[in-house]
Amino acid sequence: MAFLSKNRADRLHYAPLLNFAILIISVLTFGLAVSYAHAAINTPMWPQALVYMRPRPSNSKIIVYSAFMPFFTILQSILNLTLHFLYSLHPIYSLAISSVYFIGWLVQWSIWMHCEISGIGFENAGKGETCWQVNIDHRKDGTIPLRSSQGVVNGRVGLGAVVIALYAVYAVLAAMAVFRNRRGGSSMRMK
Repeated sequence: MAFLSKNRADRLHYAPLLNFAILIISVLTFGLAVSYAHAAINTPMWPQALVYMRPRPSNSKIIVYSAFMPFFTILQSILNLTLHFLYSLHPIYSLAISSVYFIGWLVQWSIWMHCEISGIGFENAGKGETCWQVNIDHRKDGTIPLRSSQGVVNGRVGLGAVVIALYAVYAVLAAMAVFRNRRGGSSMRMK
């Protein structure tokens, strides 16, 4: 396979540390995401929401909304760690994967911020089409009384930002390896 090498000297030396950090933070984020999804599924809806707004999404949609990126990041990190210790990862493979996951996490994090933290989702939600959380019964101060603490929401969003930063570092280091190897005329593997 083009993205692997049996030569241990060709390994991307920073990859295991970054992948391990991403794995640990993604596991924590996944735990918070499952906690959030459980709370969202069990929180009562605003009575008027059922009359003129969309009903709560299905349980599977709430789980996907909450835990999609953390779950696939865990799988990808385990795969990368395994491949790194069995073979050497090609810098272009690392650049491609880190870029795709950076963009995926950025999109996921933006949606979480929009719907759960910033309040923009509630001001512009219309009939609950943007953020389904607008349909949950609100307190007078505008916060959502999920059967989960605001700390779970803030923790998940905060850890998501850390994963984004780690993938940005990963992408920059992989791009530097690609650039350095192209300038040196090598076989595109980090030495």
